[in-house]
Amino acid sequence: MINQLPEGKSISRMQAPPQWIFTHTVRFVGVVRVVIQDGEGFILIKKGKTLVYYFKHGRIELHGHGALDYFNSHPTIEFNLCKYTPEEFSQALKICDIEDPIPDTVPVQEPARPEPVRKESEEDSFDDIPVISRPAPLPVKPEQPVPVIETPAAPVPVTPATAIPVIPAAAVPVKPVAATPEKQAAAVPVMPSAAIPVKPVAAVPVKPSAVPQERVFVPQTAVLEDPDIKIIGQIKKLNGIVAISVFNNDRNILLMGDVEIEPLLKIARTMLATTNKITPHVDWGSFVHMTLQIPEGNVIIAPYHETHLCILTTRTINIGHIRRILRDLQQERNQGDML
Repeated sequence: MINQLPEGKSISRMQAPPQWIFTHTVRFVGVVRVVIQDGEGFILIKKGKTLVYYFKHGRIELHGHGALDYFNSHPTIEFNLCKYTPEEFSQALKICDIEDPIPDTVPVQEPARPEPVRKESEEDSFDDIPVISRPAPLPVKPEQPVPVIETPAAPVPVTPATAIPVIPAAAVPVKPVAATPEKQAAAVPVMPSAAIPVKPVAAVPVKPSAVPQERVFVPQTAVLEDPDIKIIGQIKKLNGIVAISVFNNDRNILLMGDVEIEPLLKIARTMLATTNKITPHVDWGSFVHMTLQIPEGNVIIAPYHETHLCILTTRTINIGHIRRILRDLQQERNQGDML
């Protein structure tokens, strides 16, 4: 059947994914001749609407969705776009035994019928209606007086005010108020204010109203010296360091960074306990440091004097740079111990 189709005018030959054909043939009318290995087929298209899929390889023929699935199973196919004239496209439709789903002729719409015009009669003529710019005042009929019939009201007996006995205020007996416990308490003599002990204001602990963005716990002078605090502060300023802590087996000594360090220190102490069990059985040297990777970044644990460091970093930090800093700190510590 492919040899019976009109040849058409070749406008483009290329290799592309099959989906390219369906997205770039919105205005194309013709046939797309497809070649895959030793087989060939075609796709009949009219303005972006595919009408026929066909492919033949030896004695195997694929029609419709079977041919389309075979085209889509290849990442790229070789094809040739051949444009049809209206006569060639009509001939191709007859060969494929299908009808044109998009006819070129547009049915002529009947002109809209005008609404019947009502002929003006003498009663509807606007020429006979007088134009009144201002309405004439309507005659006002004077109101006639309405006779009012008055009926005498029934006399209402009124008691003279003088007939109400009035008791003078001075003659009203006043009942003395019973002394209640509250009233009795008011009668208790009050100790002079000078005798009340007053706690000095300076002795009342004042809780800070605002929490700083980065929490820094100042260490005890007996544990860390000023040079150590300065070194740890310089490490905290490195790009990628989220928090750094100096801790021992009992407590957290120093923390720089706004994080909850206790959950990490609990993990760090567990890992150090495991390290202390493994180190005696390894002859490669003493414990240097260990790194724990978590989704948020890295947790680095390293010895520092008689304590340990716990460093929380981001995932993009240069781990080699941090390891070099820790190695330099341990070398300085070893040199100080030798002196």
